[in-house]
Amino acid sequence: MAIITRWDNKMKTVILLEFESEWTWEELEAAVQRADGLIGSVEHFVDLIIDLEGTTIPRDVLTAAKTLLASGEARPNEGTRVVVGANGALKTIYQTIQKTFNSAVEGREVLFAPNIADARAIVRGMALDR
Repeated sequence: MAIITRWDNKMKTVILLEFESEWTWEELEAAVQRADGLIGSVEHFVDLIIDLEGTTIPRDVLTAAKTLLASGEARPNEGTRVVVGANGALKTIYQTIQKTFNSAVEGREVLFAPNIADARAIVRGMALDR
């Protein structure tokens, strides 16, 4: 499995998606469905940490983004999304997706962190602000 989706803590308040070096859009879609199932299994807010460190983004990113965004809205208890390991190119791609699919991305914004420890600190801080 190229993308591992699991709870990141015992309280089930954070999901960690760990990407291996190579993955496909189909594997991402399956990982998103697994995360959606975990989020739907609890009533409290659930934050997501998306660890892309050391990965390569497959081609056709805008087509894949359109497909993923069309698959439905975020769950009401879906919290903050923090991406780890995004380089400058990936951040630019995200900005392009935001501009291209503005209304579909609304409410699904992501934050960026340089490492897992900082991502966990971000989600803890965001949870305190709810």
